Amino acid sequence: MLDNLAFISNILFVLVLGVVTSYDDIKKNRISNRYVTIAVIFAFLTNILGSYFAQASADTKMLYIETTLLNAFFALLLGFIFWYAKVWRAGDGKLFFAYAFLLPISTYYYGYIPYFPSFTLLTNTLLTAFFLLTFNVWVATSTDEKLEILKKSADPKQLFYILLSLISVQWVSSALFAYLLPTTDVITTTVFSILLLFVLMNQFRELLYEASIPITILRIVLDYRTVTSYGFLAQFLPAFILFAVAFNFITELGIFRFTERIRINDLKAGMCCVEKVTRKAGLYGKTSEGGKLMLDLSYESLTDGDIKKLRKLNDTGKLKFEELTIWQTIPFAPILFLGALLTLIIHGDIVALLKLILL
Repeated sequence: MLDNLAFISNILFVLVLGVVTSYDDIKKNRISNRYVTIAVIFAFLTNILGSYFAQASADTKMLYIETTLLNAFFALLLGFIFWYAKVWRAGDGKLFFAYAFLLPISTYYYGYIPYFPSFTLLTNTLLTAFFLLTFNVWVATSTDEKLEILKKSADPKQLFYILLSLISVQWVSSALFAYLLPTTDVITTTVFSILLLFVLMNQFRELLYEASIPITILRIVLDYRTVTSYGFLAQFLPAFILFAVAFNFITELGIFRFTERIRINDLKAGMCCVEKVTRKAGLYGKTSEGGKLMLDLSYESLTDGDIKKLRKLNDTGKLKFEELTIWQTIPFAPILFLGALLTLIIHGDIVALLKLILL
């Protein structure tokens, strides 16, 4: 719908936004809301107002505008969900929304998804992040460390629960999002299920494990022919192996590579705390799973007040620990920028394009 000048302007703005936010994130460990606000305003002027005054039929213009707004809404919603699930920071979610609003709908060709074309942008970004971080972690760890982490991540009980969780999530998501993702593309629906499962396991792992057993049993009863078919197994087993490797092995490697233990007195404002502080019998302990009576801290970015609170508890002997596990912050803006560039260069989803080339 955009004319050539508006289309080129959007692409140039994406390049400028990518360079500026990447520099800011690397140097200052933050993404300025000012850049995101300007990007959203620019996207509204070109993608919405520009399309309204374009030379086309009223129906075509309205369809383009509606698709653009709906796509932007889903991008904003998903950005919030990923922030809530601690997949990325709030600034990363806002930047994803800005890119989704800026990129014209006509950018998406391979793997186009009605209502939410920017799902392609998300897929390209997360795949880029996965390969970059996997390479970084693989190079930075020794063979002995990899073997030790492999043993830890190959726990049969956890792999069993992951298997059940993927079976149940895939079934429920295919039913709930049949209208959101009206496509028969197996790869797209599988990728969507894996992303949804990743979010759920980050935030609601224990609840997910408990719910997966009855849901899986119900699926076997109601969807027996599908579950036992060769087509299902050919689709499901690679997805399970991919998720088990990505979530278990790579995540454990990432935790080993990108976390460090910091003494309470050495904590600094802005640090991202992995472990949660909980209270029991008047003393404070820590857990990675959360719990009741949690000490009110800004875990995503510790403040001076949080640190004073922890030090006071430490000085009075109420802390049952002397160190906290802190994430080494990974600048995500450059990875989002690479995902946007990849989307622009190949005009869509890298997975869909590779499938087309190979098959």
